[in-house]
Amino acid sequence: MGFVAKAWSGLGAIQRGIMRVIGLIVMILVLFWLVGALFSSDAVRVGQSGALALDLNGRIVEERTVVTPTSALQSALFGGGPAVEILLDDVVHGLRLAREDDSVSTIVLDLSRFAGATPASLHTIAAEMTAFRESGKTILAHSGMYGDSSWFLAAHADEVFLHNQGVAMIEGYSSFPVYLRGLLDRLGVTVNIFRVGEFKSAIEPFERADMSEADYEARAYLYGGLWNAYTRAAESARGLPAGTLQRLGDTADAAVIAAEGDLARAALDAGLVDQLVSRTGFNALLDERFGTVENGKRPDTTDFFEWFNANRPEPTGRQRDVIAVINAVGTIIDGEADGGVVGGDIHARLIRTARLDPNVKAIVLRIDSGGGGVFASELIREELAQAREDGLTVIASMGGVAASGGYWIATPAHEIWAHPTTITGSIGIFGLLPTFEAVLENIGVTSDGYASTRLGGAISLERGIDEYAARIFQASIERGYENFLEIVGEARGMSRDEVDAVAQGRVWTGTQALERGLVDQLGTFDQAVARAAELAELEDGRWRTKVFTEERSQLERILAALGMDAAARSGAGEGGLLARLIGQAAEEARTVELMNDPTGRYAVCLECPALAVR
Repeated sequence: MGFVAKAWSGLGAIQRGIMRVIGLIVMILVLFWLVGALFSSDAVRVGQSGALALDLNGRIVEERTVVTPTSALQSALFGGGPAVEILLDDVVHGLRLAREDDSVSTIVLDLSRFAGATPASLHTIAAEMTAFRESGKTILAHSGMYGDSSWFLAAHADEVFLHNQGVAMIEGYSSFPVYLRGLLDRLGVTVNIFRVGEFKSAIEPFERADMSEADYEARAYLYGGLWNAYTRAAESARGLPAGTLQRLGDTADAAVIAAEGDLARAALDAGLVDQLVSRTGFNALLDERFGTVENGKRPDTTDFFEWFNANRPEPTGRQRDVIAVINAVGTIIDGEADGGVVGGDIHARLIRTARLDPNVKAIVLRIDSGGGGVFASELIREELAQAREDGLTVIASMGGVAASGGYWIATPAHEIWAHPTTITGSIGIFGLLPTFEAVLENIGVTSDGYASTRLGGAISLERGIDEYAARIFQASIERGYENFLEIVGEARGMSRDEVDAVAQGRVWTGTQALERGLVDQLGTFDQAVARAAELAELEDGRWRTKVFTEERSQLERILAALGMDAAARSGAGEGGLLARLIGQAAEEARTVELMNDPTGRYAVCLECPALAVR
């Protein structure tokens, strides 16, 4: 015992020493950050060339993930951490401001480190790029490598440049889940599954060795809708004949062989890009078109985000009537959570705060979530329903994903708006609990004991789940599914069977959901806000939007800024195949970790994240 005490004492001393060092480093970083903020200039003007450099270094998100002190320190000290995140709102409104600013003539779009976005976000940005070009201005896109997301944006530029040793290949939408049934059988792990819905395929990897026909059918229909929207928009923007991308995807080998193995030339021959050029050559092209600054050291271009942040319009704040905007972005979990995660308690509280504000006349719930816990989803839904009952106009605006629990919380709205490529639906419930009785038995470990009721000890990781408890679980899941159907049916004016026919865990695009009565309108967030003003009978120019969010301390805001800066400097989100695989595994593990529903029931679309960022 004395040895153990000394060991713990030594560990405590080491920990205290580490915390002192970390505290000192934080103080130094905060000092540097504050000094930089004090000496930075708010005046950012476009250079004489009129060119803005838009570097999409990271992935597009609706709301940034909150950077905790722990994650900020990890990112600052050791690199890595969360991928760099770029707000969709900043890109969209920056492009609009650039379109209206006479001093801006060109945007140079760097897609070299673009980490992707949801289909809905890609189409939203592409629409703003098209409007910018139609105003008589120019967009140049360049990268060393184009994938599906980056090339889609590049296709909406006037000129597309590719490094002469680069590659541009469009794969389209695909899905090949990893099935664990064989491994689990070998390990002796029992996976207890409770579900309702033919198409609720999230649990199939735990019970099958291959994809079911129902899941294959559903994915083919969903991905087909997304692919059709992608090809129509991109081929039209590039002036390519309809069917070009499908043909290239099916005959890429012939195209590469015809180009003698030169991947960059194959992309040029196919019309995916306009010019092959080295990085040095592209910089020389920028020098020639826009001139140079700093004694010829760099092209005369102005950073897009620095310019936008310095020149973004200030809200007037004079209008008395308010449309409250509440963002529900990320996995829905029980408890206090915000910023990249939807906490049932916090988001219900935000809705309540908005509905009790006498100036708030309407609420727009912006959803970008694949769902999560049933209990937390219901807390948010019932608070939104109360807002409607109190006489407020309620609009749900779906972003990239609004499925399962993300659809659940949308149901109280007067109208549900989605983008044509929103991923939605997935109306279904499941429960999953692995137990290890067979594993323990194989190594000679057993468990036995006494319980005062039959329920006591009926659910055990060591002994498994007996039929008595399994009946309780399954009945609860079935009741949850029927409750989901009732909620949707009442909200959408549909019978139980009509909802069931489009539910059963099946996922739809926004367009497909509109055809099936699950959404009311297709349109953007701005259109949804305008509709809220119309339904609330607010006078033009006499209302404003206000984002309701949980207040954070000054220290938390500083740490968040430091964390994001550290992520940007470390190149978080980049790396080779191994780094990407590790990142993907970590994200999946985080999704599982966030499953904290107190009833053990989940309305979550586990396959949706694979579609959300490509």
